[in-house]
Amino acid sequence: MQLIAILVTARACGWLLRFVGQPNVVGEMAAGLVLGPVVTGAVFPAFHAQLFPKDSLTGLSALSTIGLVMFMFVVGLELRAHKGVCEQLRSAGWVGLLSVAAPMALGLAIAPALHPRLAPAGVGLWPFSLFLAAALSITAFPVMARILKDRGLTHTRFGQLSLAAAAVADACAWIVLAFVVALVGAGDGPGGLAKIVAGVAILLVVLFGAIRPLFARLLRTHAPGGEPTMPVLACLMIGVLTSAMVTEWLHLHAVFGAFL
Repeated sequence: MQLIAILVTARACGWLLRFVGQPNVVGEMAAGLVLGPVVTGAVFPAFHAQLFPKDSLTGLSALSTIGLVMFMFVVGLELRAHKGVCEQLRSAGWVGLLSVAAPMALGLAIAPALHPRLAPAGVGLWPFSLFLAAALSITAFPVMARILKDRGLTHTRFGQLSLAAAAVADACAWIVLAFVVALVGAGDGPGGLAKIVAGVAILLVVLFGAIRPLFARLLRTHAPGGEPTMPVLACLMIGVLTSAMVTEWLHLHAVFGAFL
């Protein structure tokens, strides 16, 4: 019943918002608000509690994460460097870092005025400022990917640069957030930040230095026409889920591993 309600409402809201020029994913996000405690929970609390009991939300969250991981894998699969990998990385790096730097600078600038009123007790100015800067600079990476896909832009140079830059921007912002957690002492301390940075570096080396050529050879041999056999498909899925698990363990999010 939960899945039926979610799918019907998401498709209906996506269809309605297309008439005002919005991509489907905006309507689907609106559907989440309609089905959540803000609308349905407030207007029909008994029905909402019966349809979405708290003890069922863990399974629903796990299912949605798997769907998101598979979607980001497909998005990453379609990412192709038109000018070569090095040129793409250089361009994406500049765009991604600058798009993080601008909102971070604005967050740092406004933080002193907001700190006295909004900071929790015992949280200093610098941790509060860095958290505000990170919060303002983190994007909804899967949402942007979905908008580009809905618009048919994932194969264009603009779409490819946007996806790569968003990945760089989000990774940087999450690392800053890990640094904030270390500063306030709620996480693993400085070791937690070092684990994230070192883990991402190692993951990139393993994926692009070993796994990529291995799968290229595997696909060349067993799927020359682009149709992988079931064992090859199983290997691909195991690789996707393993990469997603590693980035989740690094506190970045499973979608980054799936995209990589």
